[in-house]
Amino acid sequence: MTMTVLDIVKNKLDNPLPDDRLVMYIEEVGEAIKTFCNRDDIPDELRYVHANMVVDFIRLKQKNAPDAEPAVKSIEEGDVQVTFTAHEKSQGETEVESIVHSYKSALYKFRKMRW
Repeated sequence: MTMTVLDIVKNKLDNPLPDDRLVMYIEEVGEAIKTFCNRDDIPDELRYVHANMVVDFIRLKQKNAPDAEPAVKSIEEGDVQVTFTAHEKSQGETEVESIVHSYKSALYKFRKMRW
């Protein structure tokens, strides 16, 4: 029995989201994969890569949620100053694009040339 991307994502997440939201994220990451690879399909061999990208995407979204607590970057004691980290993205980069960038080495193997 072959697991679907949805099944893999559900098994990898500690607290799975509702199926409709997971499907939306799977499709969003899938479109990014197809765009990067210049393809109309996602090869079956990328099923686990696709699922891992979706899990990373969900975790990144949760980490960057407005109500998420930011991590402390630095603390100064004199006159008490606390600096928090913020997720820094290059100009115009989205969460999906940053995930694709992280998986480029796996995706390059399935990239097609465009003429």
